[in-house]
Order: sequence, then structure tokens, then C-alpha cells
Amino acid sequence: MKKVVVAIQNTLVCEAVLGALKRKGFFVEKSLSQNPDKVAMACDVFFADVLLMDVGRTSENSFDRRMETVQRAVKKNPFLKTGLLCDNVSDPEVSFRVKQSKEEGKIDVFFYESVQTDYLCDVIDSL
Repeated sequence: MKKVVVAIQNTLVCEAVLGALKRKGFFVEKSLSQNPDKVAMACDVFFADVLLMDVGRTSENSFDRRMETVQRAVKKNPFLKTGLLCDNVSDPEVSFRVKQSKEEGKIDVFFYESVQTDYLCDVIDSL
């Protein structure tokens, strides 16, 4: 089963995603920091297959900061798959940038926060 590092700042979303992934049998590690270097290090230390992060408006989880994290993590492990979660209803500008990053091949997958957790788990398993 895949090893997933979760760096989601929104507590409710984070707990829902962590719970769903654990129920499906994934090895899941929650990053206690949102710092790009520390998240990248967590991926390296836990031999993660997937990095899943949320994107929002705060400086901790801004799109640019998350893309910096993706670059640092993938530099350490080129086989790492990356995924971003965003709120397409309340933040269409950010969700557009996230979708665009997928189209440009900068991330492997993206989800809207309203997606069902079973679907999220199945997609992560397919990466």
C-alpha cells in the first residue's frame, strides 16, 4: 500500500482525509509543519509515494508556497507523486491555478475539497 504524507492546514479537511486514507489501508503521516523544507524532509524520511496538500489564501498554504514545496520534495524524490486540494467554490482563482498546474505537468493530481473521500483514496491508490 502507498505511503502518503498529508500537509493539509484546514483541520476538518485534514482529519477527514487522514481518516479515509487510514481506513483504506494507506500508511499515512501528517506533516506537523507547513514549511516547504520540512514537508519535503517528511516525504524523504517516510519514503512517501504521495504528497497531498491543500491550497488556500493564507501564506502557509498559498499556491506559490505549495508549488515551492512540490519542487523541493520532487527534487529529493523524482518518483514522488503530488496532489493538491482546493476549494473551487469559495476560491475559483486558486482552483484555476491548481488546475493549470496539473495541465502543465507540475503536479500529478488535484481535487476539490468537496470530493468524496472514497474517490480521493481510489485516485491516490491509482497514482
